Amino acid sequence: MNLPETHIRSDSPVPSGTSPLRRWMPEAALVLVSAVLGFCAAQYGEYRQERQLGARILSSIEAEVTHNLAVLEPMVPFHEAWVRSLDNAGKTPAGSGIDVFFATRPPFPTGARSPFPTLRRSAWDAAVAGGSVRLLDYDVVSALSEIYRAQEIAIENVGRLASGALAETATYDPASRDASVRLLWLTLADIHAAELRLLELYREHLSTLR
Repeated sequence: MNLPETHIRSDSPVPSGTSPLRRWMPEAALVLVSAVLGFCAAQYGEYRQERQLGARILSSIEAEVTHNLAVLEPMVPFHEAWVRSLDNAGKTPAGSGIDVFFATRPPFPTGARSPFPTLRRSAWDAAVAGGSVRLLDYDVVSALSEIYRAQEIAIENVGRLASGALAETATYDPASRDASVRLLWLTLADIHAAELRLLELYREHLSTLR
């Protein structure tokens, strides 16, 4: 049996439907939103980690400054009394400049094992060397820079005593007693002045670190 032929015209309209672009737009938007959200989450996570690291660094430096304050506080009046005693030594006790230097030294403060304090700076040095200072607020970094520069000057003055007056042969010669005592007094006065300024900075800026 022969079926009738069906003729399809080449110019017949194609059934309308959704274009490929429209079909992919929601999926593309979803991918874009997911990527943005993922980026924001990663950035926020990094921000939180940096804030936590900054807080730990600041806590370590604050503990270091608090320790140095406790060490320095009793030494300032100790050195003040020593400077005054050395200045009023006159002709007694007899002997060389070094004899007068130690004869006029007051008793050590309670707990002190040496006539000069050992001040820490490892927490600050680690923050600077590791580039972690950028995680701290500007005001905090400014205060810390001032503290540790003053601390450096105080330590340098103690070093100047060791490499200067105490290293001079005249300090051990009774014939040079007056001149060597004066040099020792001047150097010790510089140490006391630097420590006094450092003590002021510790007290002034500790509230900023907290």
